[in-house]
Amino acid sequence: MQQGLDEDLYHQVAEYATSAAFSEAEKLAAETAERFCWTHEAMMGDEDYWARMKEHFTDQQILELMTLIGYCVAMGRTMAILDIANDCAISRTPDPAEDPSHYIHG
Repeated sequence: MQQGLDEDLYHQVAEYATSAAFSEAEKLAAETAERFCWTHEAMMGDEDYWARMKEHFTDQQILELMTLIGYCVAMGRTMAILDIANDCAISRTPDPAEDPSHYIHG
C-alpha cells in the first residue's frame, strides 16, 4: 500500500472487502481490526480465518497487527470514557442499519 491515504482511497475503506483498491493482505488486516472490535471471541476458534492469516502474515506480523489494533481500540475507548477528542461520530453497532441514530462521540 502506498504511504498515506488519498481522499478516494480513504472513502473506500468502509467497503474494503469488495474494493479492488486493497490487496488481500490489506483486506485481511481490515477484517481483523473490524472483528477485533465487534466479534473478537469468535476469532479464536475460526480455523479458516487463522489459515488466511498464516497465508499472508508471519507470526510476528500477526502479533504486531493485533497489538496495534488493541492499542487503537483501547485509546479510542479511553478517549470516549473521558469524553475527550469528540470530533468523530462512532456507531456503537457494527451494522449502522441496526440503529443509525445510535451514535456516541469518541
